[in-house]
Amino acid sequence: MALSDVYNQLGILFLTMLVGFVLGKIGLISKQATENFSKLIVKVAIPALIIASMMLPLTADRLQTCLAILLISIPCYLGSYLLGALGARLICRGYNEKAIFKYGMTFSNAIFMGLPVLHAILGSEAIFYAAVFSIFGNILTYSLGLKIMATNNAEKVGFNLRSVFRLLLNPGIAACIIGIILFLSQISLPKFLSGTIEMIGSICIPLSLLTLGAMLSGLSWRTLFVKPNLYVLTFCRLVVLPFLTYFLLKLAFGSDNLWLLAVPVVILGMPVAVNAAMFAQEYGNDAVLASQSVFISSLVSWITIPVLAYIFI
Repeated sequence: MALSDVYNQLGILFLTMLVGFVLGKIGLISKQATENFSKLIVKVAIPALIIASMMLPLTADRLQTCLAILLISIPCYLGSYLLGALGARLICRGYNEKAIFKYGMTFSNAIFMGLPVLHAILGSEAIFYAAVFSIFGNILTYSLGLKIMATNNAEKVGFNLRSVFRLLLNPGIAACIIGIILFLSQISLPKFLSGTIEMIGSICIPLSLLTLGAMLSGLSWRTLFVKPNLYVLTFCRLVVLPFLTYFLLKLAFGSDNLWLLAVPVVILGMPVAVNAAMFAQEYGNDAVLASQSVFISSLVSWITIPVLAYIFI
C-alpha cells in the first residue's frame, strides 16, 4: 500500500477522533455521554460488527487462516504479559505503577482503534480475523487483567462457575461464538435480520472514534507528562511489541499470508486499552495514572500507526 493511501485512510480515523476530542472539550459530548456511548459500543455495536464480519463464505484457506490466527494469539498475549512483567520489575516502583505497566503492555486498544485501523487499511474481512485474534485477549482481560488491577480489592476478583458463565456471556465473546457458528455452518440469516446487524455494526467505527476522542479530552494536560515510566510503556507498546511480533512471526512461519502478519502486528501495535482506567477505578488502582497511559500512548500512536502500516502492510 502506498504511503499516501495509508495516510489518507488513517487521516480519516484521526480526524474523526479529533472531532470527538473537540466535542468533548466544548461539552457537546459529556462525561455521562461517553460512558453511555462506551456501553453502547461494547454491548451492541461491536458484537453486531463482529457477527456481520463473520458472515462470509467458508473456504479452506479462510478456515486455515482463522485457526492459525487463533493459535498465534495465545503466545502473542502471553508474551506481551511477560514483557510487561519484566519491564514493571525493572523500572516501576510500587504495586500501582507495576500493575498499570503490566496491564498496558498486555492489553491494547484493539476495539476502539484496532478495528477501525484494520478496517480502513484492509477492509471488512480484517474485522473477522481481528475478532478471532481477540478471543483469547478477551478471556485474559476478564481474568488476568482483573487480577493485575486488583489491589486491596482482590476479593472482588474470584473465579468460579458463575464467573466462567458470565465470561461466556460477555458481548464480545458471545458475538465471536455466534459468528463462528454462522461461519462454520454457513447458515444464511433472513435478509432483514442480516441487514439490521450490518446497519447496527456500521455505527461502531465512527462512534468508537468520537467516543475515544471525547474520553481523552477530559484528561488534565498539567499532570500528563510527569511520569517517565509512561514514556517507556508507550515506546514498548507502540514500537517494541509490533516490531518484535512481526519478526518472530516471520521467523517462525516465514509466512507471506497477509492476515497472519498484519492482524497481530496491528492489534499489538495499538495504544493502551481504554478500559485500563475503568478497571483501575473499579478495583482500587491508580485511575489517573491509567488514564495518562491511555492518553499518551494514543497521542503518540498518531505517528507510529501510519509507520507500522506502511512498513508491514
